[in-house]
Amino acid sequence: MSNKETPQVIAAIILSCAGVFMVWGMPIFLGGLESVFKFDQTQANLIMSAEFAGMTLSSILSILWIGRFDWRKVARCALLAIVLGNLITSYISTDQINAFRLLVGIRFFTGLVGTGTAFALGIAAVGNTSEPDKNFGYTIASQIAMGSLIAFFVPNLIEKYGIVGMCFPALILAVVAIILTSKLSTSGGVQPHRSIENQTAELNFFRKYKLPIVGLLVMIFWQMGVGSFFNNLVLLKDSFNLEESIITNIIGLSTLLSIIGPLSASALASKIKRTIPVSLALVVQLLIVLSFQGELTWLGFAVRAILFQTAWNFSGPFLMGMIATMDKTGRFSALIPASQLGGIALGGAIIASLAQGNNLVTINYFCALVIFLSVFLFIMVAGKMSKETKTD
Repeated sequence: MSNKETPQVIAAIILSCAGVFMVWGMPIFLGGLESVFKFDQTQANLIMSAEFAGMTLSSILSILWIGRFDWRKVARCALLAIVLGNLITSYISTDQINAFRLLVGIRFFTGLVGTGTAFALGIAAVGNTSEPDKNFGYTIASQIAMGSLIAFFVPNLIEKYGIVGMCFPALILAVVAIILTSKLSTSGGVQPHRSIENQTAELNFFRKYKLPIVGLLVMIFWQMGVGSFFNNLVLLKDSFNLEESIITNIIGLSTLLSIIGPLSASALASKIKRTIPVSLALVVQLLIVLSFQGELTWLGFAVRAILFQTAWNFSGPFLMGMIATMDKTGRFSALIPASQLGGIALGGAIIASLAQGNNLVTINYFCALVIFLSVFLFIMVAGKMSKETKTD
């Protein structure tokens, strides 16, 4: 990261953090909805799904505006929507008859116009820098640090102030991001490392953009395996014969320690090629998924969880950087959030059908299979990129 790019990178990272604040805090937010509004689990999950659906749709729609409008203006609109959405959420009364419908509507609006747009634009802005792998490492490390702060402080704030304890920290972060929007790029630009396409060739869409498209497929398959599996670990507690409190504490600890992964990725990004370390990290995740079987001691579970999350967060910056490197337009970088959220949602839906009868072994094999597909596609894309770099 050059000194000139530092303010831009910081602004983009804060923007992306404002976009994913609720994603990292969603388990706590759901708990708050249940305790404050007395919603049942189905209602709380529908509110969550509404925001995630809005975010996914927003990321997909970003291809329509990412190369046409001033990024600073788009960021301000998105962040103002986050402020408005969280302000309205804070003032919805628990005794309102239509409180559930209002929350579904306002969280969908917040995801569509606010958090989803901020997340997509933040990722596109980081991808538009000269060292995307390194800067994505800093981005994920910052998000992990934010998630840890949410886990430590927000539950007490919700207990003391109600749902305001979740919404106002999100609102304050959005205000900070608004102040920094003047440091963002006004739009995506062609970086020196992005000379993959032949500008004079008249190619059809898929041939022209096949590498970033396959790169997004890598992200989808990867998140179908690792994201959806890890999100279900608490629900599968009976399979491991461990108490829920032990699992949740271990997950919190492993999340905090996994910051080693993206920081290591940032440190190594300019020194090594991504193919071998990312392939090894993906294989490690595959093997750990397969090892989550039978009764586990708390120590065995903890070691697996820490290694899994560290490898997961080590791979992420390189995979995101790979897509950004292949993408001059910024459109495919802005689709990274949709590929991540969509992959987790799709994997979760498939796991839901496989989990009947608590069939953990089948889930393990499914997740291992899609991770293997992501390894195969990643090696294919990395090899193709290497060949085209040599010919440039």
